[in-house]
Amino acid sequence: MRTCWRTVLAFALLGCHVVRGDFGIPPAIDGATAIQQYATNVINQASEVENSYGNIPLDGPVPAFNEAGEALKAVYQRLVDLLNPIAQSLRTLAVNDVGPVETLFGDTDSKIATMQTFITNASPALLATVQAKVSVNVRNELFDILTSINGSLGSLKSSLTALRTGVINARTAAASNGGVYTSSNIQNNVKSTLVFSVQTAATRLQANLPSAMYSAQESVRTITEANQFVETGVRVASGDSVNELWEVELLRDYQRIVDFNGELEALVNSELPLVTDRLGMFAADFGVLVGPLGTQYGEVASVFGQIVAGTELNVLNGYKTLTKTATGFIAELLVQFFQPIEPVIRRLAEILVQRTPYADYCYATFYPKVLQYLLSGEMTVSSCLDIELGRAKALMEALLEVIYELQFFLEDTNEYLHICYRLSLFDEQLASECLQEHSDFSEVIPCTAIKEYAVLLQLLCKEVDSIRFRLWACMSRDAPDYPILASQLLTDIETCRISGPFSPV
Repeated sequence: MRTCWRTVLAFALLGCHVVRGDFGIPPAIDGATAIQQYATNVINQASEVENSYGNIPLDGPVPAFNEAGEALKAVYQRLVDLLNPIAQSLRTLAVNDVGPVETLFGDTDSKIATMQTFITNASPALLATVQAKVSVNVRNELFDILTSINGSLGSLKSSLTALRTGVINARTAAASNGGVYTSSNIQNNVKSTLVFSVQTAATRLQANLPSAMYSAQESVRTITEANQFVETGVRVASGDSVNELWEVELLRDYQRIVDFNGELEALVNSELPLVTDRLGMFAADFGVLVGPLGTQYGEVASVFGQIVAGTELNVLNGYKTLTKTATGFIAELLVQFFQPIEPVIRRLAEILVQRTPYADYCYATFYPKVLQYLLSGEMTVSSCLDIELGRAKALMEALLEVIYELQFFLEDTNEYLHICYRLSLFDEQLASECLQEHSDFSEVIPCTAIKEYAVLLQLLCKEVDSIRFRLWACMSRDAPDYPILASQLLTDIETCRISGPFSPV
């Protein structure tokens, strides 16, 4: 029974145990899986570098920053493209039990040599582009990273060469022993010190990559922030937010005029025919009073038609011209205001991208000051526009009042004539007084309305003609200060770039 169980156990053990060798020979070598893991770590960290440089902006508002991003990306991309094959080859080599040894080690060695050749021969040209497009600071940073990687690759190459010799010696010794690898053979030839040396070199290579990843992340951060900074200045200079305030406010009142005018036109078209019909219902005895009223309402219809058409043609076009004039002048003002600060924005953004020793300090110090300049200029323009908006809105209200008075008159006329007509059916005296009173009231309506309308049109024309001058007069109080402030900011930024927190700024 015991013999049976031993036999079953032996078969089970033989069935479950799989012999796996390393470095191209059948025996398993202590430390090989650690090398495999280090190689995997290199691949993973290279992937993180790739993910980082993939976010470098290449389509920002400043062509120079896009070119800087392309120059940086070229270095990071080449680094990852050459490093990945080395790590993949090393990972394959570490746990391979098939061989041949020469092929496995030769593949890793050739890939290391390819990257070393790039670092020695090709990278200087890429780094020169970085120096020209970004800065010497970033160029030196990348040079140090590549130099460290090159040193680690040299150590890895030497360690692998020594390990390769040991593995080949072990294979030769096994061949003379009938293909059997003894433990002493492995211990004497594939020494643990050789494996440990490769492990150490792989660890050093792995340790080089966080600095490359950080460099790529800093490239993303600085170029992105610089682009956003420039975009902020461009947005203010465009005047979009200020113009939006002006146009939205005027558009709201403009639409009220359009709506009121439409209502007036509808009333003219509906009520005046009813008035004519109502006048026709009076008996012939009232002809002396009804006749002049008919003439008056003919004048009313003519005046109302002129005002309706004039509002559509003159008033609304006047407000369009007022808006267009103000918008154009706002753009001119903002360009003049933005021109002095534009070099300041560009210079501060450049310093950030260049990653000079004090770049972050200077950016943190002067970004709020530049932003304050931008907001101050925008607020100055906005405050001047607020005054103009008040004037425009007051004029609009006056126009609306004229239109409203006409609407009120039309709405009441038909009802009033209806009362006069009912009186005429039983009391001629009261009806005559009613018609006379209405005639006296209606007589002044056309003249008054057209005079008020004409005055308002004159005021509107004056507003259109003088708005540029008024805006200029309002802005000119603060305008001379902005170039002086911008010039001082530029000087202070240059001082900060050189001395950082030790500058007297």
